[in-house]
Amino acid sequence: NLSSISGEDGGGGGGVTTQVAPAGDTTQRNTDGSVKPGNVVRSQNDQRLTVSQLIPPKLCNHGATTDDLLEISYLGIVVDTGAVFDGSAIKINGEAIPGRANDVSLFFVLGKQPFGQFPPGWDVGLEGMCVGERRRLIIPPVLAYGSTGVPRRGIPPNATLQYDITLVSINGLATPQ
Repeated sequence: NLSSISGEDGGGGGGVTTQVAPAGDTTQRNTDGSVKPGNVVRSQNDQRLTVSQLIPPKLCNHGATTDDLLEISYLGIVVDTGAVFDGSAIKINGEAIPGRANDVSLFFVLGKQPFGQFPPGWDVGLEGMCVGERRRLIIPPVLAYGSTGVPRRGIPPNATLQYDITLVSINGLATPQ
């Protein structure tokens, strides 16, 4: 369930803030109504994803949809610290990240990625994106890696993440459609 909240992101990038999931209190509760241990009271405000278009596509008649194979390049930053934690062309100690074979882009299927591989906010934020377009996604913790984070990758618990993503191809086609 997706609804647009506003057309302003404060950065002048034509951002749209999108609210994801059902309205109201989204707190995990016991049958008596008390908050389950280890949980905090959450509301719909916790589930707002901001999408800003940084570079518009030159042509766009076909945007990305669920089940499309997307090739992207990206850079991930922890908003609170400004620390870069990941990117398609990032190297660790001068070495390529295992499994990426020195590629500067990566592939994934929109709406079908394994849980935890990429933040769930990507499925919402990349929907409708076109080849050649660059977007900035500001993803809240609940749509990223939540209360556990991914410490081995430099993502602390409850971190809001920023991704700058360029769509290189859709289903192997790198020409604007």
